[in-house]
Amino acid sequence: MTMAERAPRNLLSHFWTPLTAVGSHGPAGPNAQICVSVFGASIVPERPRLLVNLSKTNYTTQLVQASGTLAVTLLSEQQVDLLAPLGLRSGRDGQKLDGLEVALTAAGDPWFPEGVGLIDCRVIEQYDLGDAVAFLCAVREQQPSGIPGVEALTWAHARAVVGEEFLSQWAAKSEREQHAASTAMRWTP
Repeated sequence: MTMAERAPRNLLSHFWTPLTAVGSHGPAGPNAQICVSVFGASIVPERPRLLVNLSKTNYTTQLVQASGTLAVTLLSEQQVDLLAPLGLRSGRDGQKLDGLEVALTAAGDPWFPEGVGLIDCRVIEQYDLGDAVAFLCAVREQQPSGIPGVEALTWAHARAVVGEEFLSQWAAKSEREQHAASTAMRWTP
């Protein structure tokens, strides 16, 4: 077997993080979205940072820009049911957190208690990526869930359990967002 045959189809797929919910708040209340682009951004343990990439098409992005704070919930495998309300609906269309088990940070940012844990952040800087905004964040608090045996939700696990209807809706939404992103993103061929 050659190296090319052993290699995954898309090497970049290894860089997707576990699924997270990123929440912030504004005058109309809290809002959150699904995010797959949250990365550690510090090698200094006493100064932990995250880099959180959010699409400009998402309402949560505007809330983070205005408030300067956000909460990251590292979702657990038991929270797969959050993918539809947080990933397919927009907070612009109404209170999408209604009926969900939500807690708020001291700043008012929503997080989801049954997850692997909460990471409470303050934005240090933001970077315009054309189609998205990358937020460099100071981690103010890390709160593990304490649930024994809890596992982080990966996209591979989610795809295996969410069902065809969700996957079809997610694909349609992704196609729309990718089209918008391709016209706005900063890119050098």
